[in-house]
Amino acid sequence: MKQLNNNELSDHIVKQVEKIEQQYNKKITLYSDYVDQDFLTLDQADHEIKGDDIKVVITNEKFSDFVLSHELHHIELELSDEPSIDCAVTTGQEDLDGRILAIANSVFETLEHVTVLKKQKEDGTYTDQIKAEYLKGVEAALHPKVELDLANMRFYRTLIMFDGIIFGEHSKDADWQNEFPKSYKYANKLVEVAEKNDLSVPFQFRRALVNSLDAYNEIIISNGYQGLHFHTFLNITPVVSKRQLRLSLNQAYQIKHSEYKNRATGKDGFALIAINDGQSVATLNLDPSKVTPEFYKAFYQYKVQEVFDEQGIKYLIR
Repeated sequence: MKQLNNNELSDHIVKQVEKIEQQYNKKITLYSDYVDQDFLTLDQADHEIKGDDIKVVITNEKFSDFVLSHELHHIELELSDEPSIDCAVTTGQEDLDGRILAIANSVFETLEHVTVLKKQKEDGTYTDQIKAEYLKGVEAALHPKVELDLANMRFYRTLIMFDGIIFGEHSKDADWQNEFPKSYKYANKLVEVAEKNDLSVPFQFRRALVNSLDAYNEIIISNGYQGLHFHTFLNITPVVSKRQLRLSLNQAYQIKHSEYKNRATGKDGFALIAINDGQSVATLNLDPSKVTPEFYKAFYQYKVQEVFDEQGIKYLIR
């Protein structure tokens, strides 16, 4: 792995890095770890944020300008006022935890791609050539060299196609609808959720995320599999009005004794569920032995703002 210096980067990338560093008071360091790539995909760069330091690693040399710009736009969104996914509980099965998070993160990144696509078209890093190369990678992903049962192949193709429709600007809709009618129908339902919201608005991004995860869960259940309980397993940043912060907790939220264990303590988890959409916004730090009917009665009378502050719950103002 090699650190990339400014003289090895395009002026556009240098300016994009400087803009993020100045706006968010961060230090970005870019590294190359190039490997031969058969196709252009959107995961050929990755980043890690530790405090004020951001490390970006890129693996595609041929399309480095596009891939780096793409990753930097994701970083910019992550640092902005955008709802995020958090998970503080565990099912007790590492594979299941990983699968739920992988699906949720895939849906989340595709929703971000609506905004990233616009930005990359504006800055000139998304071109007709890039689109063509990206769609080649999607086509390869839709025809994997592994055998899965029909239902799981549909689940997999739905996520690939969801991203392909969004970032490929509907270029292959007719082909995919003809070749994979079921998966296309599922993916298009997710696309409709994404495209009817203004994803630059935090409240609408959160709504699209919750509704997209709901829609994907319905796909799983309709194929005879057990749902993945995104509503209680995941926490999604609440987006609230100042009026809602002044409400008593019981007017806006319910405390649910979770079926999962608190990852940090190993004890029973307690989810704070938004009444309006049934989505958990936080895992409360509560001692199960002290959670009695009397505790609930008193706790529910606290103001939403007080609970958020006392529990260290991140929130965004609508």
